[in-house]
Amino acid sequence: MILDQYNEDLTLTPEEDAAFGQLARERTARRPLRTYVWLPAARVLTLWFTPRIELLPFSGTVFPLAQSWEDDPIDQSVTAGLFLLNVGYVALALWGAARLWRRATGTWGAIALLATFIVLRTAFLTTLETPEPRYVLVCYPALLALAAQVFAGSASAD
Repeated sequence: MILDQYNEDLTLTPEEDAAFGQLARERTARRPLRTYVWLPAARVLTLWFTPRIELLPFSGTVFPLAQSWEDDPIDQSVTAGLFLLNVGYVALALWGAARLWRRATGTWGAIALLATFIVLRTAFLTTLETPEPRYVLVCYPALLALAAQVFAGSASAD
């Protein structure tokens, strides 16, 4: 009923706004974990693993796999490949951070700084009403620096 009123003239009156606010409070009271844990976690996954292909002629929709494959297999292949590339970057960064953490105790501060930046940026983005995956692109230099540690040689001097 509230949506019907809103859809008639596409303006939000103070009464409609109050009704939507009351509805949100009721939903949060019924299922607080959904509001404060599961939805932000879903946003994190969307922010980090959605392919950033706004300028490419692909949909960027990874799931549902079967339906997307049936609609356009080439589009789905490219999109799934870019999704897996995102997963690979994050996995390499975690691996590199763990490797560097074990190998050189003097780098703990740098690792903590990079990880804190990434976590705080991501946490902030989950509080926005309309976060977009491109907003985490500023984290990629830190992510790639950590991922590079997988391929770095030993820091010991001979």
